[in-house]
Amino acid sequence: MTYKFDDKNHIHTLDDKPLHGVTTVLSVIAKPALIQWAAGMAADYASAHISSGKEYTEDELALIFKEAKTAHRKKKEKAGDWGTNLHKAIEEWIQEKKSPSLDEKGMMAFDNFKAWAFANNVEFLESEKHVWSRELWIGGITDLVIKMDGKRYVADIKTSSGIYNEAFFQMAAYDLCLKEMGGYEDVEGYLVINLKKDGTMDLKRADNLEINRQAFLSALTLYKIINSLA
Repeated sequence: MTYKFDDKNHIHTLDDKPLHGVTTVLSVIAKPALIQWAAGMAADYASAHISSGKEYTEDELALIFKEAKTAHRKKKEKAGDWGTNLHKAIEEWIQEKKSPSLDEKGMMAFDNFKAWAFANNVEFLESEKHVWSRELWIGGITDLVIKMDGKRYVADIKTSSGIYNEAFFQMAAYDLCLKEMGGYEDVEGYLVINLKKDGTMDLKRADNLEINRQAFLSALTLYKIINSLA
């Protein structure tokens, strides 16, 4: 078996055949909160660009409403860049003890992570590890495998405004891959480390591993059915 990862196109392959990406699989799960958020972004954009009392031509209004439709995408891309930079800084600190160069909010989030790691004597076993499963035909990159309080955890760094169930389904997939690859049979929990732009940090742990594995496997089944009918 030969595993490869195309970083430019973010495609995992095994024996030169594309694997199902873990996060892509989980996209089959409805996210109603994101729909409401996107609608709010469109409304905010239109409100900010339409002045009271001013008369607009039909073309001007059409352009404003056209751009309002993609306001959520631009916001998400900007937030994604911030999160990517923070992930990279944490990876380099863990692997190379390199001090990061981030904006003020990024440094605050990084310092929160670092303080938590020191306070809990966290041992980093893996960082940004590529994992795959031939049996399930999936591939992904797990943020962290750590040891804390004598227990091993698959951990994920999130920079979203909240912690959602899909994060634990995602880690369950990585856990299944790690086991098939012959490592970390003794994982006892999944841990989300939520680093927010407002400077706060939340942690949430899942100890019921089996229910999260079943949730991911159910999503994988649905994903494969949908794609076989496409």
